[in-house]
Amino acid sequence: MLCPWNKLFLLKLELMGEHNCPRWHRDSYIGRGIISYNLSGTQYIAEEHVNIWELENCGNNDHILRDASKVREINVGDLFFIKGNGFPTGEKGLVHKSPPVQYHPDGFAMNRLVLKVDVPLQ
Repeated sequence: MLCPWNKLFLLKLELMGEHNCPRWHRDSYIGRGIISYNLSGTQYIAEEHVNIWELENCGNNDHILRDASKVREINVGDLFFIKGNGFPTGEKGLVHKSPPVQYHPDGFAMNRLVLKVDVPLQ
């Protein structure tokens, strides 16, 4: 079984435009599987390149990263499983965020189609 300690999964298909997750954060879920079907994928960074105090104390996004050159991005169409803070063993959840919003020439935000499969805390 994928998660023998949890029998509930939440499935969400979302259009993400201007209303997304622009702040670096860790999910409170046990974990999340995420696939972006267009535009760009989720961005993430290893914890050693993060100012943890800024991250955990509502710091400014510009101060959370110690080295922005270490940011990575998942490819469109790739399945990405993000470990959350609720995962029962090991390190804390992965630090990640939505990619920057892209805009049409007329100024309207482009929508990113995202499938999320969450393993919630019980």
